[in-house]
Amino acid sequence: MSDSQSPGNYALTYPGRGLAVLAAHWPTPPADLPQFCSCGNLDCPSPARHPIGTLNAADATRDPGQLARWWLAHPTANVATFTDESHIGVLELYHPAKPEHVMRLLNAHRAGQGPVIYAGQGRVLFLVKPIQPQPDHEPARSYSSDDGEVTCLASESMVLLPPSRLMDGERLRWMRRLNHTTRLPDAAPLLALLTELLESGTLEDIQALMAM
Repeated sequence: MSDSQSPGNYALTYPGRGLAVLAAHWPTPPADLPQFCSCGNLDCPSPARHPIGTLNAADATRDPGQLARWWLAHPTANVATFTDESHIGVLELYHPAKPEHVMRLLNAHRAGQGPVIYAGQGRVLFLVKPIQPQPDHEPARSYSSDDGEVTCLASESMVLLPPSRLMDGERLRWMRRLNHTTRLPDAAPLLALLTELLESGTLEDIQALMAM
């Protein structure tokens, strides 16, 4: 996968990696600083972050014919998938540290080598196996501090995929590429590590160190 591919061509690569995807609205006009969602609603509550028309999680597909029809009709549409309870989970990290610094720190801790998406300034997405409910307790799913937050997204949350475009014109990109959804790391250890890094202030420390 190359981040320079068109959204339609990119969408066609995802089924082979285990992802069902669908077409989502995009920023318009196609300029350096787009300001409006392609849905036409000037007060759109989720600009460039919701499916086209009446599409929903049940419409996400691996069928190349359907994917081709969507992107022939909407060549600049964003590409999206949905989390579920058994195959695809996502940990969402909000923190001002540069994503490259976050990745360097995770590598130093020998964190799981799962796929990672840069999703805009201060936001990084980690694709993981979903957290499974436990009969005797509810596993932790989030942690927040004054400086950042990490959250395990709920099932059926829509997630934009590269090379989708954000409202500021920036494109999502893979920081660590997806091989196949059958090889995703467990969510719990990575969530625990990210929580520890937020609690200890380590992310703030490495941000300050890299700024020197």
